[in-house]
Amino acid sequence: MTYDEFTDKIESLNEDTDAVDIYTSEDFQCDQTGGFPTMLCVNWDKGKAWLQLNDFLIADGIDVSKIQQRCVDFGIRDCNDVEDFNNILKSLGEDAEQTTYLLEDSDCEEGQGLKL
Repeated sequence: MTYDEFTDKIESLNEDTDAVDIYTSEDFQCDQTGGFPTMLCVNWDKGKAWLQLNDFLIADGIDVSKIQQRCVDFGIRDCNDVEDFNNILKSLGEDAEQTTYLLEDSDCEEGQGLKL
């Protein structure tokens, strides 16, 4: 799958979802994206998660196509609750887990837990 196909798939996934139901973590570094600052996004309504580069850190003229392809290779994963989210983070490495780990909190809506 190409990066354009991947982004089209994500747009399609999110087209009928309210923005508040899409959670984007703080950025972190992981081997999956070669250390480039990356965020884990999740659509709680659909139960799907994916990686997204921190676009604010992409300088003009820099080719990030190989890094974008690594997001595609990671794919769109099942993510139905905070436990799934944290397990995905754990698979991405220590920085991801320590930076964006969510605590389960019965007073919080799905995905809106407190971070350590």
